[in-house]
Amino acid sequence: MADQTLLAKARKTRFDDLPNFSGHPSEDVERFLKSIKNITKATDESTNHEILEIVRGKLTQSAGLWFDNNEHNFKKWSDFETAFRNRYFSSTSIHKKFDTLKQRKQLPDEPITSYCDDIINLCKEIDSNMSEKIIIQYLMSGINPDFRKELSRRESSINTLNEFLKHAKIEQDLHDTFRNLSIDSPQLNFNFNRPPIPSLTATVNPQKQYHYQIKYNNPISHSTQFQSSVSRRNSDPAFGNRTSTTPNTKQIRNFSSQS
Repeated sequence: MADQTLLAKARKTRFDDLPNFSGHPSEDVERFLKSIKNITKATDESTNHEILEIVRGKLTQSAGLWFDNNEHNFKKWSDFETAFRNRYFSSTSIHKKFDTLKQRKQLPDEPITSYCDDIINLCKEIDSNMSEKIIIQYLMSGINPDFRKELSRRESSINTLNEFLKHAKIEQDLHDTFRNLSIDSPQLNFNFNRPPIPSLTATVNPQKQYHYQIKYNNPISHSTQFQSSVSRRNSDPAFGNRTSTTPNTKQIRNFSSQS
């Protein structure tokens, strides 16, 4: 008894979540009927009048008025379903869904289960009796090309949707695993396998800085070099009568010839 109560509560929750149907052309007839059948478990030969009462609870505006005027004709579920389709079904909606089905592709980050559920649902709404073989063909046409290549090798042995979903899920898991490995590997190589690269400026400048330090930061060596240069010029006759300029801009004349 407790199980029946729990089941009734669950069905009521699903019924509350079901959108109303007003009869507007934009509303999806097949989706509404499918939702009602899933909740009530109605079959073509169901004669339980309570099922029709559940349907009436979700029909509003012109659709509710139509039901009230024709309720006496609904002896079983199939009577209502046929009359409801004839009244509100739009042939253009099937064409739109078929175009959506043909153009549907698995998105780069879309899980394989989400993609398959959407394709299967579209196929069932277009044709509730569509075979699983045809649905598998639509699944293959829009699936990730990497998965399609691997699944094509097993296509001859995949005869049911459950088999297709099983193999497609395996390919998805393998793809995700190797993608994560390829992302992690370069980071590990960079952190642990590659030595740091010294700066080009740091490589060239030390020698230059060392040269300048010896040349300009050693006043004794610099003074000795300057005095030696002056002595050579004084002792060389070719430099006679020449002048040289000190850092204080005073000229020093060579008087060695006078002495």
